[in-house]
Amino acid sequence: MNIPAVQELKEYHRRGGARSAVTIDDEEMRRVTDVLARQPIVVETPPAELRYIEGLLRLPLFSIEEFFVIPASGHPECACGRTPTALDLVVHAVESRLHDEQLLRDTLSGEHNLFEFADEGRAAPCLNCGREFLSGSYWTHNYLYA
Repeated sequence: MNIPAVQELKEYHRRGGARSAVTIDDEEMRRVTDVLARQPIVVETPPAELRYIEGLLRLPLFSIEEFFVIPASGHPECACGRTPTALDLVVHAVESRLHDEQLLRDTLSGEHNLFEFADEGRAAPCLNCGREFLSGSYWTHNYLYA
């Protein structure tokens, strides 16, 4: 996903020595998520799926207030009819052990704004049919993959 403002921010932090991620302040986080939220297709993870993520990761109930995904394909729906959300990404990360559960928990409940650089997007299987989908960006209150 090539959004100029996001690309500029990644390049700025890479020039400063960041390779794949950086902690950013609240104002920078707000600016970048505001740009992402204005993209043509943004999928909001439904509240029931947010509660599922919290249960899966043993996070306090209602600790995740929102979680958004921008599909890389530009199409929000899978061929099976499901609209993949952050739940598909988190379940895939847990089941395939892409990251340690504690790291996922710490990332989603953390106090710092983590900006992870997305160069290729992130693939995960659709929870309904297993067909792989690619997300270009996703974010919650203190974590951003873009």
